[in-house]
Amino acid sequence: MKNKILTIILLLPFLIPTNIVHASSYDFKIDTDTKIYYNTGDTYVTVKNRYTREVENSSYYYPAKGEKVFHIPDISSDTDEEITTERKYKRDSITVKDLRGNNVKYTIEEQEIPNGIYVNIPNYKTTTSSSPYIIEFTYKTHDYVDKINSFVTIQGLALPEDIVFQQEEKSTKTLTQFNYYLSIIVDSKISPLAKIYPSKFTTSTKDGKTTYSFSQTDRIETSPYLEFGTKQTYKFELTYNTPKTDSIVPQSYSNIFKALSTNIYEISLPREYGETEQSILFSNVSPTPTNLFKDTEGNIIATFEVPANEEGKILVEGYITVSQDEYSTNNSTYDMDFAQYQEKISGTEYIQKYLSATKYWEVKDPYIVQEAQRLAKDQTTIAGIIEADYQFVNERLEYDESKANSSNERIGAKAALYGGASVCMEYADSMIALLRAQGIPSRAALGYANLSENQEEEQVRHQWVQVWIPEYGWLTVDPTLESRNMKIGKSIDRVLWETFNGDSLSNIRVFSADNINSLTAEGYSIKIYGVDALPDENLMGYTDIIPEKGYESIDDIPTTNTYSFGNWLNTFLKTTTLGKSLIITGPIILTIIILTVIILSIVILIRVIKKKRGLKQTHTSSPNQ
Repeated sequence: MKNKILTIILLLPFLIPTNIVHASSYDFKIDTDTKIYYNTGDTYVTVKNRYTREVENSSYYYPAKGEKVFHIPDISSDTDEEITTERKYKRDSITVKDLRGNNVKYTIEEQEIPNGIYVNIPNYKTTTSSSPYIIEFTYKTHDYVDKINSFVTIQGLALPEDIVFQQEEKSTKTLTQFNYYLSIIVDSKISPLAKIYPSKFTTSTKDGKTTYSFSQTDRIETSPYLEFGTKQTYKFELTYNTPKTDSIVPQSYSNIFKALSTNIYEISLPREYGETEQSILFSNVSPTPTNLFKDTEGNIIATFEVPANEEGKILVEGYITVSQDEYSTNNSTYDMDFAQYQEKISGTEYIQKYLSATKYWEVKDPYIVQEAQRLAKDQTTIAGIIEADYQFVNERLEYDESKANSSNERIGAKAALYGGASVCMEYADSMIALLRAQGIPSRAALGYANLSENQEEEQVRHQWVQVWIPEYGWLTVDPTLESRNMKIGKSIDRVLWETFNGDSLSNIRVFSADNINSLTAEGYSIKIYGVDALPDENLMGYTDIIPEKGYESIDDIPTTNTYSFGNWLNTFLKTTTLGKSLIITGPIILTIIILTVIILSIVILIRVIKKKRGLKQTHTSSPNQ
């Protein structure tokens, strides 16, 4: 999954003087004032650009020729079909007005996807010192807003790195000033502000609308970002269509003795998470799992036993609720002096396992050690090191859309940092390797981001990083977001499903004595979408999924090593050829043993009786009689 900075390309007009005068100040001033309006409940924003060209030096003027060009960007991470649909929506909403509100004719040039479209507006009048040129170019777009019920994010346009704020015409020695203003305007019905970037901004409220304005210098290669909403509920639907793998054992037999034809599936359920107070409730779990356990990472895993001689379905439905704080200027609650940080984690045995090297986190590799030390050298706080690593990963890696749409083979941190094809997995792996090489405990987080209200969209797993911070807990860091607005800290635009501390990134396991090649992940799908609130129905917690277990709290759910032998024995008997043979032949063997014991007992008893009779006869025939 990938997010992009929204950058507008601004084409500067050609300035035409009528004579040569050395200007002591600006001769021309050109302002582009962009306002992005959002009304609560909408899925789009209205973008209004007011373009003003003024002649400050009366010795010059602009003739009524040429044109002003506006660029409307595409979202490069969208599909061609999505971009085409959105382009039509934008084109159909375009209006261009002059100073008096009259329509101005314009033309549109569409570029190849994803290079956007250009709107060409003619210079309809001569511009003089007493008569400025003003046009208002307006359009609507879904690109700059994401809405999940009352949780809304709005993104503004960044300015390119080579933006010009003043320009001198060498032949005439005239000077032009360029200003690029940006404001995001919302109504009073919107949810409380939770995040805003850049951190420097001004705000004002008038007529029930709040305006957030940003400096043009702070917008260079940085998209202003606002997030409204402190709580969100998502509904999830996990479906696993289980195939038929056994064509030998008839259903009539397995209906009597299920163990004759059984496949066992272990599937992770969404976990609770302290940072965002993520909580889980279930509305349906079918079939009822035979077991529920936690792994050493605290992930919750359910064991399902399904018939192997018929097609089936595992269905888990429920709700995930996450929350975050309202906006505060003091939002770096996880920061501390790095020396203090090292002292606090040094005595924590549990945390030490999150510093080791793995196949994909080459913590001891000389190159990674060298870069990790270099990045940490001039930093004095834990936040400074995390942000330095984040920026380095963003600079070294380039998101590869083609890999995201392929088999997506994991290559590890070293290969990614050397230029290997990268998606979220490589961004996360690279940062984990650097953090661990710096002595900072970290692990991989897997879940789902870029969520919406769309109930039909299947989700693709997303990977990010979690960093251990004493007195805070696991801190979310998502380096896949290539922006100066780093994705660090509480984020309710995503849900955490499971975490990992090793080479494996999956808790799905399937056990079968039949054709294992027919068991794939093709039947596994997850849908997650935003809902207004929890429904008025009886919902279950983890402890209610298997009532007969009698769990009173999540702490009662056993970890793997507390019952592993019983779990292994059950799996062995039901999903291996030898185990099934024992199940089938076991009763026969047991019957034979019992019969043998009975027969031997009878034989022994008969012998004992005969012996007693023999002794009695001998006694009665004695010579003393």
